[in-house]
Amino acid sequence: MSFIIACEGGKRKIAEILLENNEVDVTYTDEKGRTALHYASHRGYLDLVKILIEKGAKLDYEDHDGETPFYFACLQKQKQTALYLLEKGARIDVNDNKGNSLLHLTAQTAQIEILEKLLEQGLSVDSENNEAETPLLLASSWRNKEIVQKLLENGANVNTTNKQGNTPLLFAVKSKNAPIVELLLENGANINHVNHAGESALLIACYETNRMLTKLLVEKGADVFASSKNGLSPIWYACANNQKEIVSLFIENGVDVNYAKPVSGNENSMYSYLDWVETANNLASDNNFSFSYDYGGESMLHVASKNGHLSMVKLLLENGANVNIQDESGNTALHYASANGKKDIVKHLLENQADASIVNAKEQKAIDYSNIKGLNEITELLLKLSPSNTPKFEQKETSISSETPKNDMASKKQALLDLKELLDAGILSQEEFDEEKSKILKG
Repeated sequence: MSFIIACEGGKRKIAEILLENNEVDVTYTDEKGRTALHYASHRGYLDLVKILIEKGAKLDYEDHDGETPFYFACLQKQKQTALYLLEKGARIDVNDNKGNSLLHLTAQTAQIEILEKLLEQGLSVDSENNEAETPLLLASSWRNKEIVQKLLENGANVNTTNKQGNTPLLFAVKSKNAPIVELLLENGANINHVNHAGESALLIACYETNRMLTKLLVEKGADVFASSKNGLSPIWYACANNQKEIVSLFIENGVDVNYAKPVSGNENSMYSYLDWVETANNLASDNNFSFSYDYGGESMLHVASKNGHLSMVKLLLENGANVNIQDESGNTALHYASANGKKDIVKHLLENQADASIVNAKEQKAIDYSNIKGLNEITELLLKLSPSNTPKFEQKETSISSETPKNDMASKKQALLDLKELLDAGILSQEEFDEEKSKILKG
């Protein structure tokens, strides 16, 4: 036992002395079922490995996990020891308790010389572990381009899938490795393959906000219209993350600038959602709504307005986005910008003919949100710039009553209501209100 402890603890000199004095039982195993050869191989003590084999140590003895000295040498990347054991005839058809072969192990740890030897000796290039993963899948995930190249040269299936339906290409995109992505595509990888979760390579690249890979995949012919299981398109993720270059690229490739999420049809949750919009301090897409509502019908313009991305709002409108598009709740981009206090976006939307008179499912206009939240600057802006609200504030000095037909009681009543709204919004003082009220009543 002392020899095993010496090898396991890296006490090489002690191990050598014990061997020289013939005080070692080379077949002895510890509580894990491991022999001295396991530990010497693990440490890469090649001279001790040679002596142990000469003294009768079992080359392919398996521990309780089914792992041999050769497996240990490969696991610890002890190249010279592994090559020596291989030369002495070590078994190569060994799998660990997860079903990984030595080819999986060397592919994952980028031991190309050992991997080549294993392939030469007949190990299957497409062998699968318990998760149906091949060495190529692991190498693609672990960013080992040289290994990927070698496996492909030896006939590895470039479109193999694991139990989740992931291919080497999807793994390479997830690991954000452009050179491997290009290599796989050059060798016939299906660029539009979708896994069991409904994810394509392009969708993953957008979800991970990887501009370089997104652009590469589009240029290589990825389907820009593909959607996930919940109906979300790559362009939606790009918009949510303010990736203007990518959104422009998608639009240039034919994606509808008015793309919106599918309608959910869940009216009960929709009203809870509208209540949340009234109270939330931040409507950004990463500030998740606590109820189980899908934001049905939410367009890219809605997303950009919620997140406060003015440059994205401008890009979408410049490319023909419908400024008054409504989501399932009836809200427009102007509703969300007003509720979120995004004054610059409110101004830009109004300058691009946003209709402030549009009401949502609760009969609320954009100005109702700004009033509820006490966003007086937004309210003032809506009143000044929107033709569908009360007369412009800067015109009050010329007398609101001048725009009211004299002798028309209905018009006078409406003018008084408009005046009261200005007072409630804090735009007029009580003194100004009384003065204008007097003018209207005098007619």
